[in-house]
Amino acid sequence: MNDEMSTTHEIQVPVLIVGGALVGLSMSLFLAWQGVPSLLVEKHSAPARLPRARGHNARTMELFRMLGLEETLRAAQSPMAENRGIMRVESLAGCELARLDEGGQGDFSAFTPTTGCIISQEQLEPLLVEHARRLGGDIRFNTEMISFKQDEAGVCAVIRERSTGRTRRVRAHYLIAADGSHSSIREVLGIQTQRSGGVSHSLDMVFEADLHEALRGRHIFMYYVSNPRLPDGLGGLMPLDNQRRWSFGTPIHPERGEQRENLTDERCIELIRIATGVPDLEVELLPVYPWDSTKVGIWELQARHAERYRQERVFLVGDAAHAILPAGGFGATTGIQDAFNLSWKLALVLSRKADSRLLDSYEEERLPIGKLTVEQTLLRTSYRTGIGERTFLDDAEMIFGYRYQSLAVLSESTTPRASLTQHPKVLCGEPGTRAPHLMLQRKGEYISTIDLCGGKWSLLVGAQEAGWNEAAHHVAQEMGFVIAVHSIGAQAEWRDIEGRFEECYGIGATGAALIRPDGFVAWRSSGRVNHPPRQLKQAAASLLGR
Repeated sequence: MNDEMSTTHEIQVPVLIVGGALVGLSMSLFLAWQGVPSLLVEKHSAPARLPRARGHNARTMELFRMLGLEETLRAAQSPMAENRGIMRVESLAGCELARLDEGGQGDFSAFTPTTGCIISQEQLEPLLVEHARRLGGDIRFNTEMISFKQDEAGVCAVIRERSTGRTRRVRAHYLIAADGSHSSIREVLGIQTQRSGGVSHSLDMVFEADLHEALRGRHIFMYYVSNPRLPDGLGGLMPLDNQRRWSFGTPIHPERGEQRENLTDERCIELIRIATGVPDLEVELLPVYPWDSTKVGIWELQARHAERYRQERVFLVGDAAHAILPAGGFGATTGIQDAFNLSWKLALVLSRKADSRLLDSYEEERLPIGKLTVEQTLLRTSYRTGIGERTFLDDAEMIFGYRYQSLAVLSESTTPRASLTQHPKVLCGEPGTRAPHLMLQRKGEYISTIDLCGGKWSLLVGAQEAGWNEAAHHVAQEMGFVIAVHSIGAQAEWRDIEGRFEECYGIGATGAALIRPDGFVAWRSSGRVNHPPRQLKQAAASLLGR
C-alpha cells in the first residue's frame, strides 16, 4: 500500500476512516459530534441487505442516547424487538431439544437508564450516515484506499473513486482501520492476530415463506437447528419481521472446494425445508446485495484478536481489531464502543487539550476487552450448539462490569492488577469502572447520573461541595479544560432520590469523582483535601498527559 504517492494533494483532514460499516460510520458520527472533521471511504456502493448485527446492548444505547439518537433508533427497531429466547430444535416444525438460558433477558434497570435495542444493521447504517453527514462528516461510498504511508506528522493516503478511476491524495493526522476482519491495513502494518478458535464459514440466505403453522405461536429470537440432514448437522433460523421474512444459515467448507456460487436455488430451498421441517414449503429467496442478484452470502466465523490496536498514527477498530462470533450481540457493540473510546481521545489531542500520549490508552483499555469478548462469545457458541456447558460470564458483567487500567485512569490501588470484570452490583465508583447509575432529582426534573455526565468531563461532588466548584474553575482558567460540576445530596443541587450516592461512588460528603466523557470514573477523592484546586489540576494534568 505504498505506491502512487505522487498523486496531487487535494484533501487535508484530521482523521481518515477506512471502512463504512457500523463501526466506521459510528466513528464518523462520534467525531463529527465532537467537532472533529473526518473523511470516511467505503469501497462498496451501498450496504448489504443481509441482516447481520441486530442486537445493540444497553451500554451501546447509552452512547447513542447522549447524541440524542435513542428515539430515532427505537422508532426504526426491528419487529423482532419483543421476541425472547434462544431454542435448539430438530427443525422449526419438529421437536424442541432445549431452551437456552444465557442470562441476557434480565432486568438491568438497576445499572442503566436505558435498554438494549434490536435494530438490524441494514436499518441502522443509513441512519448513521444521515446523522454523521448532518453534523459535517464526509462519507464517500464506492471509494477505496489504495495506498498509505506514515511519517512523524501524519498519514498520507491515496483514495480512488471506483466508478471513475479518479485518484486523490489525502493528508490526515490519523488513520482509522475499520476495514473488517480481513483488514488490509492491519496486514500492511504487519500486526498479527491470535486465534481463540478455528475458522469456519456459514452460508447466509434471506427468504420469504409462510411458517405460521411451524411456529406454533412461539416468538423466539433465534433457533439453532440440530439435524443430520444439514451440512455438519447444523443450521440457524432467525425471524426478521415476525411475518414472512427469515434468515437461514448453515456451514460451508471452502477448504474442501465448496463454493456458494455452486449452490442452485433448488439446493438452497431444499436446505431451508429441512431446517423448517416443512417438506413442501413455498420459498422465495431474496437477493442479499443491492448491487447484484446474488441470493447466497457467505460469512466467515472467527474468534481472534489483534496483538496490537495501534501502530504510530494508525488505529484498528471493530472487526479489524477483534473478530467476534455472533453469540450474545457483542460483535458490533464492542466495535462501536471502540469507536467512542478512541473518538473522545482524538478530539482532545487534535484540539491540543491533551498530549498525544493519551492515545496510548486506547489500546491499553480496549485490547483486553476485545480479547475477553472473543473468548466469551466462543464459550457462548459452544453452549448454543450443544458442544459445551454454560461457563461464560453473564450479560450484566460483560456489558456494565468491565474495568479499564491505563494512563487515562488514576488508580487508587497499589495491589496487583484488579479483575478485568466484576458484577456491576458490587462496583462502587472505583477509578477505571463505569460510573454507577443513580436517579437524581432537581425542581421536578429527573435524570440519571449516566445522562448527567454523558459526553463531557464531569465532577460529581458530595453535598458539602468543599471547594470543588472553585477547583474546576481554576482548572478551566489555567488549562483550558472545562469540567462540569454537579453536587449531589439531600441539600445539594441534585437530590439523591435513593440516598445512595456516597455509597455507590465511594466518597463522602466532601469528596469528588471525576467522570470521563465515556462515563468511566477517571479519578476520585474520597473526602476533604487541603487544596482542591491543586489536587484537581494535578489529576487533570496526569490524565491528559500534560
